[in-house]
Amino acid sequence: MFLIITIGLFCIFILFHILYIFVPLYTLRQQAYGHPSKEKGISILIPAYNEALVIENCLVGIKNLNYTNFEVLFINDGSTDDTLEIFHKHLRLIKTPRFNSGLLNYGKVKKIYHSQKYNNIWIIDKSNGGKADALNAGIDFAINEIVITLDADSILEENSLNEMNRIFSDDSVIAAGGLVKVVQGFKHSDEKLTPFFKIPGIIRYQVVQYLTAFYLHKTTQSKLGSITVIAGAFGAFQRSILNQIKGFRQTVGEDMDITLRIHELISTCLKNKRIVFVPEAVCYTECPSSFKSLYTQRIRWQKGFMDCIITYRKSLYRKMNFKVSTYLLLDSLLLGTLSAFPTLMIPILIFFSLNHIKFFLILFIISFVLVIMQVIASLLVSKRFGHSYSLKDKFLLFLFLPFEVILYRLTELFFVSIGTILYFFKKDGWNPSERIGQPIILNTRVEINIKDTLGG
Repeated sequence: MFLIITIGLFCIFILFHILYIFVPLYTLRQQAYGHPSKEKGISILIPAYNEALVIENCLVGIKNLNYTNFEVLFINDGSTDDTLEIFHKHLRLIKTPRFNSGLLNYGKVKKIYHSQKYNNIWIIDKSNGGKADALNAGIDFAINEIVITLDADSILEENSLNEMNRIFSDDSVIAAGGLVKVVQGFKHSDEKLTPFFKIPGIIRYQVVQYLTAFYLHKTTQSKLGSITVIAGAFGAFQRSILNQIKGFRQTVGEDMDITLRIHELISTCLKNKRIVFVPEAVCYTECPSSFKSLYTQRIRWQKGFMDCIITYRKSLYRKMNFKVSTYLLLDSLLLGTLSAFPTLMIPILIFFSLNHIKFFLILFIISFVLVIMQVIASLLVSKRFGHSYSLKDKFLLFLFLPFEVILYRLTELFFVSIGTILYFFKKDGWNPSERIGQPIILNTRVEINIKDTLGG
């Protein structure tokens, strides 16, 4: 019975991996889009809880944006570190009144600050209520129809808002996800950011994971109309839609939750609307650089997934369309979670029964070949968007793959298993990963010193 289940799961695994390889290869091309002459108003919401180490990088990214019609609302969610002091230092804040719509519920707002240095930057200082609560406060105080949610360690590329403005010129689009890159995987070369791979193994693993997750998985899901999560690091929404679904729900996986609720709305009320992925809209994020921090992040992600799959189980094929429901059940639940448990059992079974070692060896070889094909596909697709490695870095990347498959992927299965079990005992609130504050230099604008760029 175990062998039959394993073969069945493996066949589904092969099917999805083939889709993830060939759909992007044959459909995704960078095109010379003309941006609309009119800039839509955009409100950028950035919840911040104890983000003193990364908030300056985020400010540099905002300063570099090649866009004029936008406002930024930082929501200081009861930080106990120097986050608010850093805002005061770099933005010259003054307390000021500001209108809010009163359509959403959230914790007490203590003060509203406005930057005297940058007219489009505001700080909402509120009592701690969690990330969803902070985002709801930001939505309620936002004035523009397009709302972008950004993590405090996310650094926007200079044309990212232009790309979101372009995609929302299509009236059928009500939500969109941007492309997220790992900031530690870049260096400054010839006045531009260049990806490189001479980095610690734990970061190498995440760089490869982000490349395949966004360039391959997100692209395929977008093409097939089945995006199940808009990454919290960089998402864009119509504000009226967020108000219609009563904002973000208090959960550990608020980014997946809001995506699924929008899918419910699309399937029941907004039949011609859609959620898309925008690979041209880029931001950089700091990934965990220690095993402890990675563990914390992945356990939180898995708990968020479990919360969503249980909460929306009755919506599958009823309030959500066939494609989204099928992807959730087969790719996310079956392959992403349930298969982790029998996969972790394979080494034990091999130890006690050497008769099946050839069978499992064949499965491993096929899996490894698919991993290599995915990495090659992600390199080819990402190169079309200017993300190109040197020959030396490509060599290092392929040397790393055996470790990625044997060590890091098994570790990921361990995280998934532990996170699934822990979900039923403890549902955490907003608990961000440990921050380091990786320096960043954006595009051709050489922004080396935060004091130079933000008047500190």
